[in-house]
Amino acid sequence: MATFNCEVNLNAGFIVSNTGVRLGAESDDVNAIWQFTGDNPTNRMVSTDQSLVVDVEWTVEGPMASLMGNCKYICRLFLEQMGPGEAAPGFYQTQVNHIPVNGPTNYTAQISIPQGLSEGVYRVVFSFNMLDPNNNPFPVAGFEDLGFLQVFGN
Repeated sequence: MATFNCEVNLNAGFIVSNTGVRLGAESDDVNAIWQFTGDNPTNRMVSTDQSLVVDVEWTVEGPMASLMGNCKYICRLFLEQMGPGEAAPGFYQTQVNHIPVNGPTNYTAQISIPQGLSEGVYRVVFSFNMLDPNNNPFPVAGFEDLGFLQVFGN
């Protein structure tokens, strides 16, 4: 699992650590000629009939973390198709609620890319942001370039 870059501008009272993001499991290929048990970790090539999951994890700690009720983390995945086309809608996201407790708190999230992407090669970039209860950004942000993904016709 690759570490994603994360910056926090809330002094030492709020720390984000143990960050990780990776392309996870592919769904089974609907029209596969050969199917093998356990053959679903991504090889960065999926058919138009397959979905893909991205796994994310991070840890939050510090005295300020226990005071930040009703905040949330937004994890997004941006897909940019190489060439003249673009992914539609172009990004996928999930939301994780912040848990205001003392001590380190581990978080995990999954972002699903549904089947049906157009054929092509896509650059995949992950982003991480924290929002306050009014959906205003907190100075907590991160990202990671996950490289390229090829989608091929079946």
